[in-house]
Amino acid sequence: MYDLIIKNGTVVSPSSSTICDVAIKDDKIVGLGFYEAAEGIRTIDATGKYVMPGVIEAHMHCMAPFQGCLGANTFYQQSVSGAFGGVTMFMDFANVFPGKSVLEAVKERRAEMEESAIDFSVHGKFVKSPPELVEEIPQLAEYGVPTFKMFMTYKKEGVMIDEETMLKVFEKAKEVGGLPMLHCEDNTMAEDAIEKVKKIGDLSWVNFAKTKPQKCEAAAFERACRLAEYVDCPVMVVHTTHKEALDVARRAHESGFPIYVETGPHYLTLFDDNYEKEEGYLYLCSPPLRTPQDAEDLWQGLQDGTISVTGSDDCTFDTNEKAAFLEKDENGKYIQDFTKVVNGMSGLEVRLPILLSEGAGKGRLTINQVCALTSTNVAKIYGCYPQKGIIAPGSDADLVIVDMAQEVTLSKDILHNNISYCLHEGFKVKGYPIMTIARGKVIVENGEFRGEKGAGQFIKRKIDSKYLERFGLD
Repeated sequence: MYDLIIKNGTVVSPSSSTICDVAIKDDKIVGLGFYEAAEGIRTIDATGKYVMPGVIEAHMHCMAPFQGCLGANTFYQQSVSGAFGGVTMFMDFANVFPGKSVLEAVKERRAEMEESAIDFSVHGKFVKSPPELVEEIPQLAEYGVPTFKMFMTYKKEGVMIDEETMLKVFEKAKEVGGLPMLHCEDNTMAEDAIEKVKKIGDLSWVNFAKTKPQKCEAAAFERACRLAEYVDCPVMVVHTTHKEALDVARRAHESGFPIYVETGPHYLTLFDDNYEKEEGYLYLCSPPLRTPQDAEDLWQGLQDGTISVTGSDDCTFDTNEKAAFLEKDENGKYIQDFTKVVNGMSGLEVRLPILLSEGAGKGRLTINQVCALTSTNVAKIYGCYPQKGIIAPGSDADLVIVDMAQEVTLSKDILHNNISYCLHEGFKVKGYPIMTIARGKVIVENGEFRGEKGAGQFIKRKIDSKYLERFGLD
């Protein structure tokens, strides 16, 4: 007897879409084929629906001290919000400060994430730190954390890593099968641009985007790739926003060098004209929003495989934190000063709907590509495949059932995070997750959350060497 049988759905992988049943026992998928309803304690009819691997979020920032703010969601609430968006596993970053042990920070973060209703993992992070901390990388890998982020900007904030230490991280990562993650913005360009707008006294939301132009991102991307190639270490470049940066990756891919690229749903659907709004401060993120043409170039990168994964870069702040340090004029309006606004946007719950609607629904992507970009490729690159990211016997029973006919208008009233606004307010999508199953348990059904606080488990990760030695995820 099976605990759960999902019948008649179209089971999706990156390479196929097949109508069949999925049999689940305990927390594992045990079979694909055709089963009698009586063989399951519970049967779910998925006729006309897609059955996809649960979404894996590898890029978010929850309860992360940043620019004087902490964020709106607890990890439990973050897991609830994610579950409604089909997310069955997420990863966050250790809170590392200059001089702090990265391994200890990872362990602390793991403890904070234990309240999650879905499975989770942690990334390490190297900021401006003593070089000897790099020697913790083998211990991080042994602990199940083979990924660690570095910033090429935020020097004044004490976060930017120097290139000498970056090279040491690359070298040690290569030794242990690790994957560095990079925030690519050229600090010299960014700081110079900020000083220039300060001098003219125009710190408007619009000028925020001008302080971090495409060239600022592309220059750091190019530099990072060259350093990685010098050491022969693979890297993941997160939140990429435009073609100039993508072309750097394309050149690396021609020789098979493993530069993996991520972009986010906000860069695909929200544009820099939002900075012209009075409430433009809500849209401040780094890198900033770009143009509609940049978004189309990103869609092309997703389509042709230059971009391997999507990630929400969810960093959810409510208006009280976004505006915490802003002053008001005599009319009660905020005086625009982007240097006083915490950067970050919410996107965890809408990532899959946007890829379904704007990607598969509009012919930019196939449903199989959406599967790869939201789950399978993420699992492979970050080291939890085939436990996660695929519907196959032996894999965790993490699934999302999708109705491509369901039309939804995104709004703060239907999302499940602790903020009073939605950056996609009024945005219409067609194609939506209607049921989420984590470790064989239905946790979202009929618009209700049925998961349990603390049910998530820490996932130890190890990256298959073939994804590190040469670009490609087949």
